[in-house]
Amino acid sequence: MKRLLLVVLTSGWLAACSTVPEPVTHSDVDDRAVAAQQQQLEQRDQWRLKGQMALFDLREDNRHGVYVDWFSSASTLTMRFSHPLRGTLARLHQQDGLAVLTDEDGKEYQAESAEQLLLEYFQMDLPITVINSIVMGKQLPGMIDTHYQLRRQDQQQLALLSDFVMIAADQLWRAQLREYTMVDGTFMPHSIDLTTDAWRLKLKVSAWSF
Repeated sequence: MKRLLLVVLTSGWLAACSTVPEPVTHSDVDDRAVAAQQQQLEQRDQWRLKGQMALFDLREDNRHGVYVDWFSSASTLTMRFSHPLRGTLARLHQQDGLAVLTDEDGKEYQAESAEQLLLEYFQMDLPITVINSIVMGKQLPGMIDTHYQLRRQDQQQLALLSDFVMIAADQLWRAQLREYTMVDGTFMPHSIDLTTDAWRLKLKVSAWSF
């Protein structure tokens, strides 16, 4: 069933990610700098990203990947998974307490949430709602061992979330957010790496829009 969502991805862009120099990060930062960045992110209540996503099943030693077009608002989450040769592989839509996944053959799978749907039908225990916030660089309750990159904007110092550890979906997640660049006045990450004992998810964002 997982093939409905995932296609084996060539490792070129993943290898390229490893060549980017590691940024200098800080664990002891001014709370005001953290708050300043988080306030900007809170104002972005609707966004869209496009990029490439790779999912590593560490238990089965498999690596898969797709292109993703990801839209999020206060009430809606939509993800389109595609391949440049095969077109759309699947669409995931969550709104008003209903998540629907439609595969490339038009078959629909439904559940109350995206997390429940992926777990029930595809045995993928991924906290999509939490990840939906993490990819932006939002700081969530329960995050520990946080580190930040420091940037300046209009003479104000900003602390951009760079590394953390947290528990979600009964798993311990370790995260790295890298390659922050300014998008319409807000620093956004373009490389996200999330790892547990069971999964590793890498997201390379090619475009953000608000």
